[in-house]
Amino acid sequence: MVEDLLRFIIERGLAFGASFCEARYFEEKVNSINVENGVAKALSSGILRGIGIRVIFDGCWGFASTNILSVESAEKTLRDAISGARSIAAHKNEGAQIADVKPSVDKVFHKVGINPEDVDPEIKIKRILDLERAAREFSNRVKDTLINYRDIITKVVVHNSLGTLVEEVTPRTMISCRVIAKENDLMQAGYESIGNVAGYELIEGINVEDFSIKAARRAVSLLSAKAPPRGKFSVVVDPKVGGLFIHEAIGHNSEGDLVYSGQSIIADKLRQKIASEIVTIIDDPTIQGYGKFTYDHEGVRARPHVIIKDGVLVGFLHSLESAAKLGGIPEGSARAQSHHHPPIVRMSNIYLAPGDMTLEEILEDISYGLYLSGSEYGYVEPEKGQFTCKIEEAWLIEKGELTEHLRDVAISGLILEILKNITAVGRDLRLEMPGMCSKSGQNIYVDGGAPHFRIDGIVVGGRR
Repeated sequence: MVEDLLRFIIERGLAFGASFCEARYFEEKVNSINVENGVAKALSSGILRGIGIRVIFDGCWGFASTNILSVESAEKTLRDAISGARSIAAHKNEGAQIADVKPSVDKVFHKVGINPEDVDPEIKIKRILDLERAAREFSNRVKDTLINYRDIITKVVVHNSLGTLVEEVTPRTMISCRVIAKENDLMQAGYESIGNVAGYELIEGINVEDFSIKAARRAVSLLSAKAPPRGKFSVVVDPKVGGLFIHEAIGHNSEGDLVYSGQSIIADKLRQKIASEIVTIIDDPTIQGYGKFTYDHEGVRARPHVIIKDGVLVGFLHSLESAAKLGGIPEGSARAQSHHHPPIVRMSNIYLAPGDMTLEEILEDISYGLYLSGSEYGYVEPEKGQFTCKIEEAWLIEKGELTEHLRDVAISGLILEILKNITAVGRDLRLEMPGMCSKSGQNIYVDGGAPHFRIDGIVVGGRR
């Protein structure tokens, strides 16, 4: 039924005079459980489904969506999309363009070990309560515990006038734990998350020591940690801090729509050396991670995207439109939060490629610096090229050894300076940042990571 409806939309769109027409069916089923301080606070489930329609008409884009899966609603929505394009065309601006790509016809169903929908909600709640209890009982200084669980099954069917017709069904499961510890007036937090394109086997396989107890141990230990020094230092970052930096600092700056609109600091630096020669950065939707997929939401088959190779900027992430406008090749980087949104350029699983050093080798010649572990949050101003990140915990590095435990650490710097000051890259690549990335009012599934790596001369905010 869905494919027939999408075909009808494409045929009608072309008959109405659209030069390009795209119909995308979106369906997402979500089950979530929240447990806080030993109490299952919420168990919810829901489903969102509908169709988003994009057209190029009179040289301009039009977009509209509907939740009603009927021929009548589909035609009305198509007319609304065309009307929107006509309205834009009346105030003539730069015309819409799309790259010429070979159409794809395919169906992809990502398999799981245990379908979450086959697991009784009571079994899920019991498992999550057990994980939460381990954190809550870790110490009498633990004052608040919260675990969020979600399983999601997303179905996307894309049909367009180029001849593409692809369907992809993707299951994702994620769980996170946040622990607050308190002593007198001081409060500190520990956080852990696990997520992947996977089923409930992900939850069954959790080792409590590596999840909720780990978050609790970090929160409690930070109560006795010291304030960091302030100034410029050599730092070594773990895969979480490194992954956040790569995502925020380079990932967003490499998105073709931001490049074309002039919001990226690397827009004019293609084929130039912008980083240390040991830096290679890749966004890869094809590897295992929370951001994995086979086709993007324009129906383009995903491939690994090399952004920086051996320090040289070699490519951007593209949609059909940004590829056409920048002379690039679309390799599957356009996604939408739902049928209510048009696809825009997004990251998937982005990471710094591994080098050949051990952590001990990276640390050994640092006489005084910081080791940074775990990222709370980060943000980037692409047009200014400035990056800031709040770190969960850190240690002083003295003569190559980790010594004093530190809390409340933040780092900042200029992106292009930091990239050139990466002086050592480890071999221990890990993707450990499953979550949602927000851009232009849309949230989408992503992951990120890095091996341990060293940055010389980065600003550390501290109180001593």
